[in-house]
Amino acid sequence: MIFKKKLYIKGMDLKQNNNRRMISLIAPLAIGFSLCACGSDNVAGGGPSGTEAGNAITAQILIANAPAANARVKLVEHNSLDGQGYTATANDSGYVTIENVAIGSYTMEASLNESALQLPVDVKDTVSDVALGQQNLQKSVFIGGSITDFIDDTTESIKNMNGYVKFRGLDHSAAITNGKFEIFGLPAGHLNMVIIPAETADTVKVSVETDAGDSVTTLKPNTPEPEKETLLIDDFEDGDFYHRLAPEYTNFMFGGGQWAINTDPAIVNIDTLPGSFKITPVATYTPFGGSPFVAVIQDDGNGGKEVHFTIEFPDTSAYKQASAIVKVDIGNSGVSYDLSPIDTIAFEAWGQGSSDFVIIDATLKDVDATLGGAAFTIGKTSLELTQEKKKYKFALADILPNEEKRKSATTMGLVFHSDAELHFDNLEFIGNDLLNIWKSNK
Repeated sequence: MIFKKKLYIKGMDLKQNNNRRMISLIAPLAIGFSLCACGSDNVAGGGPSGTEAGNAITAQILIANAPAANARVKLVEHNSLDGQGYTATANDSGYVTIENVAIGSYTMEASLNESALQLPVDVKDTVSDVALGQQNLQKSVFIGGSITDFIDDTTESIKNMNGYVKFRGLDHSAAITNGKFEIFGLPAGHLNMVIIPAETADTVKVSVETDAGDSVTTLKPNTPEPEKETLLIDDFEDGDFYHRLAPEYTNFMFGGGQWAINTDPAIVNIDTLPGSFKITPVATYTPFGGSPFVAVIQDDGNGGKEVHFTIEFPDTSAYKQASAIVKVDIGNSGVSYDLSPIDTIAFEAWGQGSSDFVIIDATLKDVDATLGGAAFTIGKTSLELTQEKKKYKFALADILPNEEKRKSATTMGLVFHSDAELHFDNLEFIGNDLLNIWKSNK
């Protein structure tokens, strides 16, 4: 008579060779041995193989390529849920021997402390020894959380169920209490989990694929983030003084989406006045609603256009708070917009000098008038211009950590407090549903 028994070996490293090895284990069982094996684990010896009693399975269990002394090994029938099987303990050199294994398909598990491994084992006859060689333990796996995160059924009875979680071919189980469970020390690899409710005879089978050290708390796929869209605000190719979306989404004839260079004090290119800024190229107002900003839209040398100018500041001993800003209105002049759809603001800039990229809300009330335009700045980040063209990307959440402030902005731009040369091009918003910005005007 031949009795099939189950074997579990904690600590064996399934991923040493990045694959699973199928092993044939062969063991004739004497009738007397088979009878005593029923109903309890077989305790395997650590002695030599090849005895008259039958076959032997040998392995050396390692951890970090060193002998895993006292690693616990168990061989369990691969479909079993009761965890019964052949057990053994590795000696000081990590060697383990399991003798007289009945014909059958098993899962072999080895474990030591917080490391484990598993291997499928197929015992096809009872006459051959099987040498498994060296097997490395890996960091064990945790599975736990809410039952509803592992199955599709989310009814109240499942959410609050009691019962057990077991694993086929392994000696691991855990109680489910009020729909929650947790199991530590599982071997990495393919795990066949079975959920057994206390109230019914129905079971739920769940397959889990794990890597060493995984902590699995759900099998439900993560909802993917929507792909970010990029909206070009202006590349200056049209040579206009308002951004490219202005004609469609703002009343640009009355100040919508305009670019400008503003200075404080507001004196530019008047050599006879000590408080005058010098901006090159010289910008002058043009008739019929024109803007001096068009003068600083220059050829970029590659068949396109960019903003390019130099600015020299007046005597800072007389005007300590002197500043200049290259700015664009988000929409209509004096109207605020909700920037929440923006994830990132990007642009190309290079040249020489220091600057702050700022976001402004010109609709603010009760501001400190002595601060001038800076009183309306709700967020800013600093940058140092380089000689080589560089693409800057700033997360809106870094510029404006306060979510409420992101919901009301009128203007953005670059502020200078000392002499500088600026090349600027390709202002972009990156985010989702970006055109909703211009539907949010207040």
